[in-house]
Amino acid sequence: MNYRGNLKMRGLLVIAGIMSLLPSVAQQLPVYSQYSFNAFLLNPAAAGAEGYTSVNSTSRQQWLGIEGAPVTYALSLQSRLMKQRSVSPGASVKKRYKASRSGRVGLGAYIYKDRIGLMDQTGTEFTYAYHLSGTKSQLSFGVTFSFFQFKLNREGLRLPNSVDKLINSEPMIMYIPDANVGVYYTNQNLFFGFSVYHLSKASIMFGPYKQKDFRLERQYNTTAGFVYRFSDLYALEPSCYVKVSEQWRLQGDITAKIIYDSKIWFGLGYRNPQIAIATMGFKVSRFYMGYAFDYSSNPLTIYSSGTHELMLAVKLGDNTRRYRWIERY
Repeated sequence: MNYRGNLKMRGLLVIAGIMSLLPSVAQQLPVYSQYSFNAFLLNPAAAGAEGYTSVNSTSRQQWLGIEGAPVTYALSLQSRLMKQRSVSPGASVKKRYKASRSGRVGLGAYIYKDRIGLMDQTGTEFTYAYHLSGTKSQLSFGVTFSFFQFKLNREGLRLPNSVDKLINSEPMIMYIPDANVGVYYTNQNLFFGFSVYHLSKASIMFGPYKQKDFRLERQYNTTAGFVYRFSDLYALEPSCYVKVSEQWRLQGDITAKIIYDSKIWFGLGYRNPQIAIATMGFKVSRFYMGYAFDYSSNPLTIYSSGTHELMLAVKLGDNTRRYRWIERY
């Protein structure tokens, strides 16, 4: 085999090695244990569904203690364009207001960085959602336009031949545009959502080698849950999250939370395969803090203390009820 053939073969082996670093079971997207708190992370239709302006940040460290384990940082912003009334020129005092917004549009933005071994994945998303309100329910539709950057960290790459023209000459950065869609239903005590991610099914390509086998698979997300109120102070919130890849690789979460006075919560959950989840959090005024701990009963526990996830959030806009010309829905 000539040098060019050797170069191509090494290139394909490098790409295969890179792809092996990407999580396999529908983890081409970040994993979150506190998914029920911020449905927008999994479904574009949830942008603005609550009517608040929400800012959420999440930091997640998987398999703490293992070098190269996945690390995720995420920041999201979502809001609802409220109904407003503006002054009509020349109108009488009694008829001086007219509707300027329908109150049905939600907007969102989401940026995250996911590091897995030598691979960095950075994603930026912009979302448009449209909400239809019933008497005591709401049906929402959303679409997200996203842009990903995949980057290989050369510094940590170890090859038998240190002088490799593919690695040293080709830029180890790849950019991918993409889109997601979703539908989301809520009422006072129940929520249900379905979304599809990676509509473009883009191919992974570093340098001149583009392989059909290395694609971002479409991911189908289903979330559901309800709130059962024992009393004015206590409530139980069971929820589930099922994600299925296009190759029918399935992973599911099921969680149950006890909520006290809408301000303090504790929860237990399970994710296959063999991952136990504990969550807790509290609310002070408009500020929220949540923590999740994942414990996996597999050989990794010998080297790792588990997975830790911290969530911070603020929800603004509840004071708009003071003004008659602004309606939440």
